[in-house]
Amino acid sequence: MKAPLSLSVAGPSVRPHSPALAAAATLVVLQVGITLLRPWPLALAVDYALGGRPLTGHLEFLAGMGSAKLLVLAGAASVGLTIVDGLLELVIMQTAEGAAERIGAALRATMFERAMTRSLRWHDRMRSGELVSRLTTDVGRVLDGVVALTTSFLPDAVMLVGVLVLLLAFDPTLLLIGLAVVPVLAGLAVRQRARIRATQQAARAESGQLSGATTDLLRNVRAVQAFGRLDHATGEYGDRNRAVLEAELRAIRVDARWTPVADVLLAIGSALVLVVGGLSVLNGAMTVGGLLVVTAYLRDLYSPVRGLTRLSAVLAKAGASAIRVREVLECDEAVTDRVGAWIAPPLVEDVRFEKVGFRYEPDQPVLDDFNLRIAAGETVCLIGPSGIGKSTVLHLLLRLYEVNTGRVLIDGVNVRYCRQLTVRSRFAYVPQDPWLLDATVAENIAFGNPAATRADVLEAGRNAQVDEFIGRLPHGYDTTLGESGVRLSGGQRRRIAIARAVVSYAPMVLLDEPTASLDPRSAAAVVKAIQTATAHRTVLLVTHDRALSAIADRVVSLSLPDLQDELAKPLNIADLRQRRASGRG
Repeated sequence: MKAPLSLSVAGPSVRPHSPALAAAATLVVLQVGITLLRPWPLALAVDYALGGRPLTGHLEFLAGMGSAKLLVLAGAASVGLTIVDGLLELVIMQTAEGAAERIGAALRATMFERAMTRSLRWHDRMRSGELVSRLTTDVGRVLDGVVALTTSFLPDAVMLVGVLVLLLAFDPTLLLIGLAVVPVLAGLAVRQRARIRATQQAARAESGQLSGATTDLLRNVRAVQAFGRLDHATGEYGDRNRAVLEAELRAIRVDARWTPVADVLLAIGSALVLVVGGLSVLNGAMTVGGLLVVTAYLRDLYSPVRGLTRLSAVLAKAGASAIRVREVLECDEAVTDRVGAWIAPPLVEDVRFEKVGFRYEPDQPVLDDFNLRIAAGETVCLIGPSGIGKSTVLHLLLRLYEVNTGRVLIDGVNVRYCRQLTVRSRFAYVPQDPWLLDATVAENIAFGNPAATRADVLEAGRNAQVDEFIGRLPHGYDTTLGESGVRLSGGQRRRIAIARAVVSYAPMVLLDEPTASLDPRSAAAVVKAIQTATAHRTVLLVTHDRALSAIADRVVSLSLPDLQDELAKPLNIADLRQRRASGRG
């Protein structure tokens, strides 16, 4: 049952590479045919070259050869079949494993794209380390299953059928004796497979938890060191690590117990065939060469039986990982565009929230009957206590979440009916955590606009006051910042984030707590950057900082329970633009 599961998970990724897998499967069948021929040179040497048995029937064409020549021919045939078998094995492994790696690359790309388009509600629940574990380790184990199906399951199955047919034609009695242990083996294998799968699922779950904890601790290494909590970090990691170790050891013990049982049962079957076949040789009913062929085929019969039972461990691991991969691929929790969705309006009039209600959890409302109008060209500041929903307002504008009730409008058009990408292109977003790429300053700024030229980047840097500190960096705009911009101060990171936002052509800028946790000097530099960079744009500013609200044309105070607009009187936009031109905003 594990094999179909592994293939079904990788299905869309398998199809482009199915010709390579089919070629490998064809070569596998040919290799099995070569393997089935390998006992016969031994029979030729024992019965005809050494035993003096007359060459008749299909071997009559060799009648003129002496014993020595027959021995040489038998040896040469054995070596030739081995060489061909080895070459086929080489081509099969290269073809199958090459196809599997390509499938893996495609599957990882599909999973990554799927994960990146899932709703933030889903990402709020899925730890990033856990997701990385599914993208790497779990995909790898699914690929192990795909390779095993081609290079182990298929040849073993074909070999099993081929040997059964040949033994049935050669000596049905010995075949039945050899198969006597197979039903017992099959029953034990089915039970063992269920046990292995359960232990592997538990091990993969613990491994995912370890990946998540590791990612969190490494990402926050500065806090761990600053608070002197190395003991806590190592303790938490140690607990997770021990849990993984115990789960993996349980899986190993379950798997290991099976090996001797299978070997003993197969040895009993071989012993029975050897005894009965040996008696037939003594009675003259069978030649020594014939017995050697039977025992060789019996080995070839038991080898795939043993291989198929041991394969259950590989497929159990693949099956456990496939469930975790499938949870990502089949997740439909996403903000999606409707069929025939429109291009978002250009934002020349206003943005409005009308009776908007939103909650992250069903019993935890964040916004309730929220109303707000932001005129084009206006700077509005949302101010209020933590948890009141200020940042949520920005997320709803970007359609990172869908409203539960009410409407969000751009120029009178409900954003729910517009394509997500066109909605988001109307806004330039500066998040509270100014995340930066491990790339150069220029590359971080250009991230805000794929079409940005070097001149656009430099202009955005000037407008966002990046030029104020860029000369102190070793390579200016080409300085690599390190993970999360670790080489910059908080204020510098904020200014690069502002430059990244304004390098776009978006008519509206969204700023989430741009001066949070900054000293007065850094905060003043960020405020100046905002004023310069957002001139002639619509701005929605979220802050706790009442001093920052001074740059706004209007302040909206969000407070429980009524979310009232502190300055309810609408501004005259002509007056607003005149005030901005005079230097206020």
